[in-house]
Amino acid sequence: SVKKLLGEFRKLAEAGEKAQEKAESDRTGDEQKALTRWRSFVTQFNKPLKEGLYSDWGNRDELIEIIRFKSTAGEGSGDNWTGLAEYVQRMRTGQKSVYYIAGSDESTLRSSPLLEAYKVKNFEVLILPDEIDDIVIGSYGKYKDFDLKPVNRAGTDDELGIDKKDGEAQEKNAQPVIDKLKTALGERVKDVRFSRRLSESPACIVLDENDPSVQMERMMKAMGQPDIPEVKLILEVNAGHPLVASLKGAENKAHIEDVAQVLLGQALLVEGRELKDSADFVKRLNRLLQGV
Repeated sequence: SVKKLLGEFRKLAEAGEKAQEKAESDRTGDEQKALTRWRSFVTQFNKPLKEGLYSDWGNRDELIEIIRFKSTAGEGSGDNWTGLAEYVQRMRTGQKSVYYIAGSDESTLRSSPLLEAYKVKNFEVLILPDEIDDIVIGSYGKYKDFDLKPVNRAGTDDELGIDKKDGEAQEKNAQPVIDKLKTALGERVKDVRFSRRLSESPACIVLDENDPSVQMERMMKAMGQPDIPEVKLILEVNAGHPLVASLKGAENKAHIEDVAQVLLGQALLVEGRELKDSADFVKRLNRLLQGV
């Protein structure tokens, strides 16, 4: 019966997406009904189907073909969904991975600085706003010949087209600033690194490859593991941004610490995370605005 149901879901998808390819004025009444049924199905049952990737290993390859995702290729459209098969068809020549960003709010994810370089380089990124996404998609791991890679992990920016020698030269030039930020932030972060993925924002936060995501942390606590250690984040900085570049010749330790804490605070806020001490953040920001 499960196989039969999955087959019917595939038929729903095929009929609905075939109708969607046509202009609204060209659709027949039956085609419009098929599209409405499919959109309604995705809205109501997409999340339970995702859970099947984690709980029903025998059918996960069939489920992944039915599950749909929001994407940077469909900005601002509530009914715009894509499957992994369609994503792969749109991939750039030579692209090796399927990229995604997971979190708890679609609008926050779409505005994340983590997407900047991917947009500039025309890499499509899947938007995953359900709380289970990072866990279930991470557990699936690979679609056909393509790894599923979260853009908020260290080491997932290797396809962004930065020449290796140029990147090494830029990183070497930025090292004095990075060292100052590391000293200023101390144990608040796991590391401070040169960023290849930022084009406009001064900084962003990423997770180490083997650290659990925010969603995984929450799930572990909900399962009765409240004492799991807090995951420390990696701060990546855009060495070309004026706020970061201004630290190169800076010697005032208080000023360097203000900039470092504001960079980290901004990176946390833009990802929808809470600040531990918002009053301290505001004081430091005000000092920078006043040029103190």
